Amino acid sequence: MRRLVSLLLAVAAGVLLAPAAAHAEPADDGNRAWSVRPGSPEGKPDRRTHYTLQGTPGASVEEKVLVTNSSKVAASFVIYGTDAFNTSTGAFDLLPAAQKPIDIGSWIKFGAATVTIEAGATAVVPFSIAVPQNATPGDHAGGVVVSLATGTDVKVDTRVAVRVYLRIAGLLSPSLTPKDVDAEYTGVSNPFGSGKVAVSYTVENTGNIRLQSRAKLVVKSAATGITLAEKKLTDLPELLPGQHVPHRAEVDGVFPAGPLTVRIELEPFPDPEQPVGQAVPKTESHTIIWAWPWLLLLAFLILLGGAGFLVRRQLIRRRLAKAQAEALARKRARKEAKKAEAAGAKPEDKAEDKAEAGAGAGASA
Repeated sequence: MRRLVSLLLAVAAGVLLAPAAAHAEPADDGNRAWSVRPGSPEGKPDRRTHYTLQGTPGASVEEKVLVTNSSKVAASFVIYGTDAFNTSTGAFDLLPAAQKPIDIGSWIKFGAATVTIEAGATAVVPFSIAVPQNATPGDHAGGVVVSLATGTDVKVDTRVAVRVYLRIAGLLSPSLTPKDVDAEYTGVSNPFGSGKVAVSYTVENTGNIRLQSRAKLVVKSAATGITLAEKKLTDLPELLPGQHVPHRAEVDGVFPAGPLTVRIELEPFPDPEQPVGQAVPKTESHTIIWAWPWLLLLAFLILLGGAGFLVRRQLIRRRLAKAQAEALARKRARKEAKKAEAAGAKPEDKAEDKAEAGAGAGASA
């Protein structure tokens, strides 16, 4: 009887404890995952992948950002704004956490520096962009950063961000400038073949709005202006105002025509989401290099040397023939002179004899 009662109590206890075990908190696996995206004024997800905003000096722009904690446990995140820049490859990047922003990143304000979010939940975090009175017209680029520092001995700062583009009303000046063009020609062994032109150049955004660009590499003969080769390059990535990025390109099939003009042509265009309402000027920059067909020149020099040898040989023959003719003429003159002497006195001698005879006759008289 006692055993039966004990068994019934154990079953009852198991039934009561089962739901509690089913609703126990999941174990922390140490992994943290989160995402960030723009939010609508109602705090709902919208179609935007980044913020494309308009503002005026002295105004305040209000926005919301959605932060989703995909971790298995609640987590606290640091949230802040910072400035953007272009890397050496042209990629969009944000300032390191330790570097203070001096532009739009310093204008972004949150109600608190951290936000705690339950596991699997999404927090709607409002923020404002307080535009200074002295803000310059054009584009200001930055980002909203949500980060989490992990580790004990070495802190690892993992960041997830969403881009923020703010255009301040005023005079817009779209301009991309290629500069520092440097080119090199690599020839071929075939004297009648073609070679390759490799070019390096830098593109600088000298205007005040962000721009992408279509690029073209053109090689012409500097002597005749004839186009020897041209190539449409891959569109250049978006370049922020004041930034510059180096690029490289090459084109094959260039005949070595002596002096070559190597030109980079840019056709900038703005973000379709933020048209500028004016034509964006095309720009270009060039350099001149030399591409001699050395084997062809060597063959030409050999032919020129052969032709010179033949001409010199012909001149020598002509001089020798002239000298021989003059020598023969002198020899003939000497022979004729000898014949004249053998035939009698020279006409001059006969004249002298007549003169002497006349003088003798006068004396006799």
